[in-house]
Amino acid sequence: MTKSQSPDTSTDPLPGQPPTRPLRFGTKWRFEKRLHVGWKSEAVVLVVAILVAVGISGLLIMASGAGVWDSYKALLQGAVGSRRSILESLVQATPLIFTGLAAAVAFRAKVWNIGGEGQFFAGAMGAWWIADAAGNTLPQFLMLPLIVVFGAMAGALWAGIAGFLKARYGTNEIIVTVMMNFIILYILSWLLSGPWQAPEEFYFQTVKMPESTWMPTLFADGRLHWGFVLAIIAAIVVYILERKTPLGFEIRGLGINAVAARFKGISVARTTIVVMLISGALAGMAGMVEVSAIHHRLQLDISIGYGFIGIIIALIGRLHPAGVVATAFAFGALVNGATFMQITTGTPAPLVDVIQGLVLITVLIGAVVVQYRIRRLSHDG
Repeated sequence: MTKSQSPDTSTDPLPGQPPTRPLRFGTKWRFEKRLHVGWKSEAVVLVVAILVAVGISGLLIMASGAGVWDSYKALLQGAVGSRRSILESLVQATPLIFTGLAAAVAFRAKVWNIGGEGQFFAGAMGAWWIADAAGNTLPQFLMLPLIVVFGAMAGALWAGIAGFLKARYGTNEIIVTVMMNFIILYILSWLLSGPWQAPEEFYFQTVKMPESTWMPTLFADGRLHWGFVLAIIAAIVVYILERKTPLGFEIRGLGINAVAARFKGISVARTTIVVMLISGALAGMAGMVEVSAIHHRLQLDISIGYGFIGIIIALIGRLHPAGVVATAFAFGALVNGATFMQITTGTPAPLVDVIQGLVLITVLIGAVVVQYRIRRLSHDG
């Protein structure tokens, strides 16, 4: 067979893309980037990645002196072993759905919003402020929508600052949003040690919100609240926004190629700001829900890193709302099961954070690996 008759191993780029060279190792094989990756391949790689993470985590559990099987059994039982456990896992998953959606919307447009944690606190602060200002003057059916609006607005405004700076001055949104996380925490720390601190309180916290501002629970035998329903609605709205609206087309276009989007007539600056506003509003709603439904007051420790975990959830969920919801529940179950695992087996609870990190690393590696295939070169290759 002549070279012109050899099997098609061309790696010619698509129109408008720079030429790429396949990665070679040895003299008989090479890596080639796939033009299309099917969902079955992605599913297999995801399962394998999680199994690898579980295996490595098992070694760490063994090194801690606990039994691997007993630890995993306790983790599973504490996460989904009973109706109450499932409801509590959904409680833990609720803020993660919001922050996961916040990161997914921004990342879809290739706007790297790393400020979900700060926007979470902004939403919590906005919700508490309007609740304290209104007091018991409004009935619950009016107060709760008002809290939702103010929480979302506060998160959106805090994220909008970074969006405006990027759109107007070309600043790096990663640096800006990370720094703004610290800024709002310092602001909150000052408020909780002075103007907003509850009278005659030793702890840095506010007074409790009026009961008319508390988000009701869905069931009498658990803490699952209407914020979870709100999170599911938010996921549906994000899906419709991204797939069925002109703004969603602009967001996806910006994420694929900002230069091409500009030639298409899309305002990159405007879309960037809008994306940051939406992302911040979603993260702000996470903070609003935690204050209104769980804590009923502002504290510095109302978040266990929800904004940062949301980034992991968005990446593992492939930036898809359904993937975000499923991944958020898995992470919420991990958090909920960790307490039971620690009590029954003595396994250090921080190992759950390690497991989350391992899952992220293995899934991201798998996401890269599945993009390539190995092809054997012909003899005259």
